[in-house]
Amino acid sequence: MASFTDTFERKEVKYRLNAKQHRCVLDALAGRMAADEYGRTRITSLYFDTPSRDLIARSLEKPLYKEKLRVRSYGTPLQSERVYVEIKKKYDGIVYKRRVGCSQAAALSYLMGGVPYENACAMNPLVDPLQQVEALASRSLQIAREIDSFVARYRNLRPSMYVVCERTAYAPLPGADAEGLRITFDAGVSYRDAMASGKHFDESYHPLLGLGEVIMEVKTGAAFPSWLVEALNGCAVFPSSFSKYGAAYEAVERAAANCNSAAAAIA
Repeated sequence: MASFTDTFERKEVKYRLNAKQHRCVLDALAGRMAADEYGRTRITSLYFDTPSRDLIARSLEKPLYKEKLRVRSYGTPLQSERVYVEIKKKYDGIVYKRRVGCSQAAALSYLMGGVPYENACAMNPLVDPLQQVEALASRSLQIAREIDSFVARYRNLRPSMYVVCERTAYAPLPGADAEGLRITFDAGVSYRDAMASGKHFDESYHPLLGLGEVIMEVKTGAAFPSWLVEALNGCAVFPSSFSKYGAAYEAVERAAANCNSAAAAIA
């Protein structure tokens, strides 16, 4: 019944491209894939973690299995518009996602206020009545129970990091040898530390990429088509491990270390 995809199981391969490589890949996609109907979209992800950020610290150790919890929004939603509460898991290179769509107010009440999912949705309904029905459908309630288990397992989760980007998604053109393939390009990737407080509080976002760089993700449930493999080789593009949340966490840790070193030098 859901008008959005609430479950994903696919391979996602990331590439960090400079401006020249980005242009080369876009040229290679011409005639086979094109930007989808949403065009360029601002995506904001709020990651949740323990007070000592155990989830992302473990993730950066590259274990066979890892998982994250986030609230993801598209554009600039109002409190009564839909966002997604999402569990993202990765096991042996395959990404699994489970998510529910609810109002922004409901998502925050659910994850930060300890209000049960159904109650949070009822008290903070979506402005779109059909989306509200989807939010409380049996499938969504099942996924909410999985999110409940995640929260109970790690305990004391709280907002950790905001990550924003400008995404352009490419989908196959009719007749192209690219069934099930999706390629996204994320520009302007930046972060804000949601745990910062006191003199360290900063509402500004800080960039994670160099000038002209983008993160490309190739997402598919099957093998890459041969033309794409040839295109990536021709553009000298190779997989690059890059976690947006992970990069933001490392940037925060470096800043804290530098601050402590400066304080020690003054003392």
